[in-house]
Amino acid sequence: MMEQLSVCAMCGTVLDIPEKGELLMRSPVSYTNPSLGSPLEQEDTYTIYQYFSLQQLEQMLLSIRNQSTTGVRCTVAKKVTNSYPMVSVEELLQRVQFPQFTEIIQKGAFQSFLQPIISMKDEGIFGYEHLLRADKREVSPAALFNFAAEAGLTSMLDQRARTSAVRKRAQEAVPAGVKSFINFLPSTIYNPDFCLRQTFRTVDEYGIDPKDLVFEVVETEKLDDVARLQRIFKRYKQEGMMVALDDVGAGYSTLELLKELEPDFVKIDRAYISYCDSDPQKQEFLYKVMSVAGLLGTKVLAEGIERQEELSFCKQIGMDLAQGYFIGKPSSNADSGGLLFPSR
Repeated sequence: MMEQLSVCAMCGTVLDIPEKGELLMRSPVSYTNPSLGSPLEQEDTYTIYQYFSLQQLEQMLLSIRNQSTTGVRCTVAKKVTNSYPMVSVEELLQRVQFPQFTEIIQKGAFQSFLQPIISMKDEGIFGYEHLLRADKREVSPAALFNFAAEAGLTSMLDQRARTSAVRKRAQEAVPAGVKSFINFLPSTIYNPDFCLRQTFRTVDEYGIDPKDLVFEVVETEKLDDVARLQRIFKRYKQEGMMVALDDVGAGYSTLELLKELEPDFVKIDRAYISYCDSDPQKQEFLYKVMSVAGLLGTKVLAEGIERQEELSFCKQIGMDLAQGYFIGKPSSNADSGGLLFPSR
């Protein structure tokens, strides 16, 4: 029998889901569900049921979900014990329904693609953004992160993606001084001292200079705890690394947040870069960003450049860096500059 493995409870739980085995449910109150059949064992707070196929397990979980499942946790194994790590009913159901996604995350079956970032001064390589790509190309990053959120695996995916990015830099022998921009989700980092240890260990393991790493905050939902993000930024900086605020102008990445966080880099959302050369309203916003960044000493990066006119305007108003398909697409290999500006 394969041993069930648990990582930090906040980072997700690794579960081996056998073709047939036992389902253990733990509930704050006594739980009964006749559609599940007779339990193998039942106590006041937990019940064990047997299943003979993954299809049957899926139907059992659907039946449980259709009832009130407040506070119900569960686990599976060929032979379960009450000490096994637990997940919610919905999280286990997602993992049963989408085993290919579960496998990708738990086995780290993905890699970093690199998209070039150039300096406006000489249009040379300043750095690369590391972008997650599953080994199975038909699985999009968005689909993988959406699944992880439903399956309780976002923290695990985010942590392993950071590790993969650091490893990729070492494998590609990216030159010293060229920056690696690595994404992270602040909602997955509960305690910076604890949650970032694996990332820092990987940096040490591969002998990477911390000052060549830029950790870039990306968040699709509102960040209520700005103080926590400030602590995360501080922890990265204590290790000699730099930090960036992504997608300023979109969602909750506002100019006020930029002032509160004082990052080393700020990346302007593509929505404000697209046709900025001919849109006065977008230009007004860009000038505001440049003004605030100038006061903070923050470098400004134009993200999503797709036209020469956009690049020229951003350079004209003093932006420091640029990135986008016009400059170079994400690639599995680091590029010295030979593939820059493919449409010129």
